[in-house]
Amino acid sequence: MSVKKKQQAFELFEEGMDTKSVALQLQVVQTLVDLWYDEFNIQEGLSGLSGDPEQVEELLGAIQEFNELKREELDLHQEEKEKALLKEQRSKVMLFKKIFTFLKNHCQRLKWPYDEVILFIKKLKALQVQVEGICLYDKEQFEKLFIWDRINTLVDHLEQLVDDNERGEIIKFNFDDNDVLYLEEALQIEDFEDEIKVETEEEQAINRMLEEEFSPEKY
Repeated sequence: MSVKKKQQAFELFEEGMDTKSVALQLQVVQTLVDLWYDEFNIQEGLSGLSGDPEQVEELLGAIQEFNELKREELDLHQEEKEKALLKEQRSKVMLFKKIFTFLKNHCQRLKWPYDEVILFIKKLKALQVQVEGICLYDKEQFEKLFIWDRINTLVDHLEQLVDDNERGEIIKFNFDDNDVLYLEEALQIEDFEDEIKVETEEEQAINRMLEEEFSPEKY
């Protein structure tokens, strides 16, 4: 695919298209298109070159070295990008676990203020959107992370509780054993289990945030 895309890029360069437009049209990262453009210009220069064969060979060696350096730079950029994405995924998995754990611990024979249930739903929906973005809206990735579907189902469940009550009322949470099991199963995330190293401070910060925002009481 890369060879074909490169050839297409060269044809577009010949037509006078700039690198930004080529990257957009071919759906290729800008850094790679810039590398192809450098190679294109070098080839264009070589096509009109005549003279000493040794000079040509020396120039070709310099070009090859230049291309290898550019590829190393591109590989490093891609590696850094993948690390940043994985870090963000880990962060969302951690937040997901903390939110679901909090709910699991406060979902049986506890009363929640109506507005706090609304806030909890908003927090879940915000996390859902973030997970969608991280997964680039790829349904397979949603399922792999085992997060998106669980959030979606839980939001529906909580919204039904809200619909059954009026603003300003106290909403009684009394999840049955199947509901609690559903939450516990949602916390069995295996995909990143070996990689997630949650900092104690991060855990404590999220716990404090949840405890400050939500105040369910026993009834």
